[in-house]
Amino acid sequence: MIKAMIIDDERHSSDALKILLAKSCPQVETVAICHSGEEGIKKISELKPQLLFLDIEMPHMNGFQMLEQLPATDFEIIFTTSYDQYAITAFRFSALDYLLKPIDKEELSKAIHKCLQNIEQKNTKDKIDILFKNLTQQNALDRTITLTSVDGIRFIKMKDIVRLEANGRYTKFYLVNKEVITSSRTLGDFEEVLSSNQFFRIHEAHIVNLLYIDRFHKGNSYVLLSDKTELPLARRRKEDFLKIIPKI
Repeated sequence: MIKAMIIDDERHSSDALKILLAKSCPQVETVAICHSGEEGIKKISELKPQLLFLDIEMPHMNGFQMLEQLPATDFEIIFTTSYDQYAITAFRFSALDYLLKPIDKEELSKAIHKCLQNIEQKNTKDKIDILFKNLTQQNALDRTITLTSVDGIRFIKMKDIVRLEANGRYTKFYLVNKEVITSSRTLGDFEEVLSSNQFFRIHEAHIVNLLYIDRFHKGNSYVLLSDKTELPLARRRKEDFLKIIPKI
């Protein structure tokens, strides 16, 4: 059994989540519900949960502020939120999980499944550090993305990524220093979070960092990158690509 705590100032939300966990996730035991960050800090110290469901928007002390006051974060975290698109993007960059309220049963099960896979890695603190740094970065390319690679967890600066390439159910990241990292997620998993941060999917198999586009050849519809890689531009993506060219 996984010991879990729920921290949420909205009682109806925390009660609904507890009931949903009992019905859908029998491997999770809810050992406490707290309705403030201050109460949460005390209970975490007492009960030492393995999993924390943490609401972001709480009065007096929000979820981020609560985490900053903890001496250690040796547990998995699933954030719960009703809004704040910017924070959601930061979660994706940091490989931390989140659930939108009202919480969906299937999304909850997926999040629990991921936590069970991550629970032995004990790298939550590193992910939270990346989350906090990304939340303060205004320039997208100064942010850091967390990659689960075949060798473990890697933290990569966005500006160091030249391009991504689909490799079946995996994705290859090509870096400025010529290193290639294989992530255990698909190219589609990265498209949404990267598309609003200086990257563009030019083809079914390729996402490029706009910073490293050297030239676009209209006649043959290919993109030349600064590392001399030539990549095809898909016909159906050409119109959108041409719209962003003046902005590069």
